[in-house]
Amino acid sequence: MNVLDRPWALIAEREISTKLRDKTFIGSTLVMLFIVMVAVILPAILAGRGGADKIAVIDDAGAKVVQQASTTQGGDGYEVVRVADRPAAEQQVTDGDVKAALLPGPDGYVVLGKDRVDAGIESALREAAAAVGMEANAAKAGLTPEQLHSGTKVDVQLLKPGPLPDLVSQFVNIGLALVFYMTALGFGMMIAQSVVQEKESRVVEILAAAVPIRSLLWGKVLGNTVLALSQIVVIAAASLIGLLATDQADILEVVAPVAGWFVVFFVLGFVALAGLWAVAGSLATRQEDLGSTTLPGQMILMIPFFFSVFAGSSAKTVASFVPIASSMSMPGRMLTEDVPIWQPLVAIALLLGATVLIVRLGARLYERTLLQTGRRLGYREALALESR
Repeated sequence: MNVLDRPWALIAEREISTKLRDKTFIGSTLVMLFIVMVAVILPAILAGRGGADKIAVIDDAGAKVVQQASTTQGGDGYEVVRVADRPAAEQQVTDGDVKAALLPGPDGYVVLGKDRVDAGIESALREAAAAVGMEANAAKAGLTPEQLHSGTKVDVQLLKPGPLPDLVSQFVNIGLALVFYMTALGFGMMIAQSVVQEKESRVVEILAAAVPIRSLLWGKVLGNTVLALSQIVVIAAASLIGLLATDQADILEVVAPVAGWFVVFFVLGFVALAGLWAVAGSLATRQEDLGSTTLPGQMILMIPFFFSVFAGSSAKTVASFVPIASSMSMPGRMLTEDVPIWQPLVAIALLLGATVLIVRLGARLYERTLLQTGRRLGYREALALESR
């Protein structure tokens, strides 16, 4: 099929080529890259700060192992925290007052962790337990090799096993919501501004004479969706590099499946919002009008963003099923909670239905208002206009 038979494709190509030469688009991409890289690298930096890691113990034997691990670990080493018993140690670990706890086990020791045990701590404690145990066993005469290594086995038990450490999951949760918020807002404003510029320069009248108005809308939506997805791919690649560079490759095993869901939510949410942003531009006649015509779109983005980041668990659960809000809330929940598969599927179905309705409404309003000039129109007035 000839491209002339697909005018929306020509408009989409025009949108893409124009944006790729736009300094605002390039600048926003660089800003997003910076923010995402900070979100990826900062948790690793924070995890490496704070002086000596605290290890809880309940007896002298455990304290000796931690002290031995501290001498071989280097740097700040480890700080011994004495507690009365295992419940007290578990409380210290759960509250985050200590990094881990070293307790007597059936065949040596048990290392308690909250959602994970740092690989460096586990390795150091294993080596120290082996060294201390062998030293004690070697003092005995006539031991077999099995006896020599008895009491040196270290098992790991997690009190609250989870997919990611709390700090990392929160950073990734905020990062995903921020990526959607900033991408939808940035591209949305660019869509609205381009529509107004075409109206002010009368270019839209020339385009409307040659191309159906709905094709103008579909072309803008498609072109900007392609650009937004491309931006997301670039950001994802930068995140991958950042995770590998900071030795956080294990996080990818958890984030990668959620990232696939995020793309689905992103595309559906962005397409719905892109239509609304185009309508916001068609209601205006000057750039100064965009402050009021784009306000509903900004609110639709801002309120769900704050919900997805700062709201409590119950509010996030509700928001994850609300169209548009689900694009920011559901991927974050899937990182921090054990979400049943039916929940994201239901959220996608609701978002898909809402996207179809919003796009159809947006197309009608766009047709009615694009060629209206002279003054700014309101949404109620636009709904009352007759279709052209």
